[in-house]
Amino acid sequence: MNYLAHLHLAAMTDTSPTGNLLGDFVKGQVSGLNYNDKIKQGIQLHRSIDTFTDSHLYTKSLTRELGSLRRYGGIIIDVLYDHQLAINFANFHHNSLPVFAQDCYIQLDTNIKHLPDKYITTVSAMKQMDWLSGYGDMDNIERALTGISRRLKKPVELTESLDWYLENQAAIEQDFPEFYNDLIDYAVKTAASNR
Repeated sequence: MNYLAHLHLAAMTDTSPTGNLLGDFVKGQVSGLNYNDKIKQGIQLHRSIDTFTDSHLYTKSLTRELGSLRRYGGIIIDVLYDHQLAINFANFHHNSLPVFAQDCYIQLDTNIKHLPDKYITTVSAMKQMDWLSGYGDMDNIERALTGISRRLKKPVELTESLDWYLENQAAIEQDFPEFYNDLIDYAVKTAASNR
């Protein structure tokens, strides 16, 4: 999952938003990281969510449909899942997406020792440009995929996947809630077992 889903799942599991987001920026064994237990739990949950998502039959079926881009399917599908979550946010949370986004920006900590510079830069840009609310807009999804494309070792036009997405959006929108509810259930159980 991408940033919006990880932060939403942090809220659903009452785990650290910073830790859940930090999962994309740190490597190595969680136990060896120099953070408090709450942040470590968030990092571990982030990794568990990614594993669950990547191995889910629904994700695998969507990835296969990407044809020549399926090698980058995990990246593409994660961003598209955030789009689905954004446009259907009222079905999954009691606050509106803009209110939820502002709450997240307040909670995301950039003053903890040993945070990676890339995390601090990303959170700063996220807050300044309101990325979380922006996931509902296809122009922002295109920008996100363009930015990711530029950061890959070998340049690939990930935005080419958007034609496929728009052709299949109605079916994806119909099937996404079942997948995401499975993911919420998994995240809640995983967080509870790690307390």
